[in-house]
Amino acid sequence: MMLQNLLKSLALSIGIGSFIYLLNGVAGPLNEIQPKEIISVWIASALIGVASTLYYTKISESLVAVIQFAVGITAFTAVALLNGWITVDPADILFYAGAIFVIMLIIFFAFYFLSLLDSRKINDKLKEK
Repeated sequence: MMLQNLLKSLALSIGIGSFIYLLNGVAGPLNEIQPKEIISVWIASALIGVASTLYYTKISESLVAVIQFAVGITAFTAVALLNGWITVDPADILFYAGAIFVIMLIIFFAFYFLSLLDSRKINDKLKEK
């Protein structure tokens, strides 16, 4: 069961990371896409997926969210530095890490609201019976 959750979380997080990377390319800042950049985005996204599997453990959800955000911000900031997307200037690093935080927060709330809608649908069906 844990392996299935891990694979599902990995696939979902890599898909989201790839989508965001492609959106960045559509917006124009990526002149030429390098395979190492794609692979690095997949690795960073996969790390978030691994952190996401902690939701299926006995660790509190708030702690898992903090771990997930910390892993995501660290992984994507490291990828940005390694790929030369940002400089080693502290202001660039903080701005990029903040942008990653906002993106992750939007995704987090999207999943939260989707789960609320699913819960309401389930409750409505249970009330019908």
